[in-house]
Amino acid sequence: MTNTLSGFSMVNHVGITVSNLEKSIIFYEALTGKKIANKDEIGGKRMAQTQGLDDTRIKYANLHLDNINIDILEYVEPKSNKANYSNDQISAMHMCFEVDDIEAAVARLKAIGVEPDGAPIVFEEQDGLKSGFGTGVAYFTDPDGTNLELIAPKGPFARG
Repeated sequence: MTNTLSGFSMVNHVGITVSNLEKSIIFYEALTGKKIANKDEIGGKRMAQTQGLDDTRIKYANLHLDNINIDILEYVEPKSNKANYSNDQISAMHMCFEVDDIEAAVARLKAIGVEPDGAPIVFEEQDGLKSGFGTGVAYFTDPDGTNLELIAPKGPFARG
């Protein structure tokens, strides 16, 4: 694989800092239907320097999905503080899971004890979009409040 400085065309992983690694492993395995690939611990002053910290110790697990990996991270040192981001705040990010059927996906969420933040919708012309009609979306959070989304994409939201 050729990698160039301007080759920002593929995402390797998204990292999610959690309060309890074991609890979050259970959640993300139930959500995705996949088992973690590994669980380990990393840290020390060299690792800390990459993040602008003095020292660090991180318990983590990796979950491999078909198109992206999820790194689940519990910072033991320094101890993490809880961030509170809603989707409308600047610098807030969310991870979106692509599904075929928004209603079936929401039913799966509810089956594992997760309630959507609000009622899911399917975009219609009245929603102000110029395209993408028929795309379904729903928002929810993980046990620590990380913003997550489901999308059943149509039109420009679908991968080419």
